[in-house]
Amino acid sequence: MATTIIPPTRNPLFQAPAQKRLSKPVMVGIAFASVVHLGLAAYIINERFEVKLGEAPDGTPVIEAPMVTFKPKPAEPTVQEHKPQTTPIRLNTPDKLAPPVEDSLPLMATPSDLPEVTGPIPVITGQPGSVAESGPVHAVGPTYVRAVWSRFPDSAVLMEYYPTRAMDAEVEGAATLACTVRDTKGRVKCEVLSEDPRGYGFGDAAVRAVEAKGRADTSNGAVEVGATMRVKMGFALQ
Repeated sequence: MATTIIPPTRNPLFQAPAQKRLSKPVMVGIAFASVVHLGLAAYIINERFEVKLGEAPDGTPVIEAPMVTFKPKPAEPTVQEHKPQTTPIRLNTPDKLAPPVEDSLPLMATPSDLPEVTGPIPVITGQPGSVAESGPVHAVGPTYVRAVWSRFPDSAVLMEYYPTRAMDAEVEGAATLACTVRDTKGRVKCEVLSEDPRGYGFGDAAVRAVEAKGRADTSNGAVEVGATMRVKMGFALQ
């Protein structure tokens, strides 16, 4: 029985693939291109960084440096202040001055110009009396203090004392009172100063309401006994 020859196989894990060598013309081309690039790079570097030296007339080398120019900074614009124009004030002077006004009052005769009077000189006897001062006489009114109340009639209380005549006519009104403190409990005695409108009894109704339900605050000397307070009350229909 003939034996079969099995060709050797390559293991891809342990055996690297065989590399193909470049041909000679390819290697020559790569070397030529490298030389050309190196020469071009050397030329560029030499042209960029080489400092050319010139010679002066006396043979001294002169280094040519690049010229640097400086631009001047632009001047800042100046702002002119506008001053308000003032109109000169002209005084009106009259073209012609009025002639002076002569005193037209008659001249009174001086004692030297009066005629001499002869005769007996009258003698006035008696004692001078009191001289009455002339001018308007101002009556001194009462002094009112600031009204401070510990209790004062509210709108519900005022409805209880609303005048019957004003209630029937559906008229609202007001009254101003002067109330004097009677004792330390704050009870007051009031009188009517004014009422509006008149004839409906708003003044009497306000006096009865304040004297019955109102009490002045006499604690800590807020209102002293005997002081008079001025109060204005309004009656309104609810």
